[in-house]
Amino acid sequence: MKSNLKLLFLSAFFGMSFLSVAQLDQLKLNPEKVKKFTPYLEFKHGGPSVFPSWKENNKLQYTKEMWYYSESFYVKRNALNEGITLNEEIVDVSRFESQRKENEEVTITLPGFKDVVVLLPGKNLIYKP
Repeated sequence: MKSNLKLLFLSAFFGMSFLSVAQLDQLKLNPEKVKKFTPYLEFKHGGPSVFPSWKENNKLQYTKEMWYYSESFYVKRNALNEGITLNEEIVDVSRFESQRKENEEVTITLPGFKDVVVLLPGKNLIYKP
C-alpha cells in the first residue's frame, strides 16, 4: 500500500514538473520587451543584487510574471488627437489591474499622452498578480 502511494506521489510530481517545462516552452517572451520591463521584476524581487538568483531559481514564475508585465497590455498609438507619445517602459500594468475586465479589453487614457494603454481581458492572462 505504501509503495503504491509513493509511486502515485512520484508520478504526480514528475507530471507537474513536465507540465511546468511545457508551459515554459510555450511562453515566448519578446527580448526587447524583457529588457524594457526587467526593472519592474527586479524591484518586486529584491533589487538588482537579489533578482538574478530569484530568476534562476524560479524560471517558470519569472516567465509568467515577465509575460504579465510585458504582454498583458498593449499601447494603441495615436488614439487621441493631442499629447505626447507614450514610452511603454513607463507603464506599470499592475497599477491598472483593478480596472481590467474578465471578458473584454479596457482602454486606459493617461493625461498628456496621445497613446492609450489597452488591457487584455482577464480570461486571456496566464498570470495574475
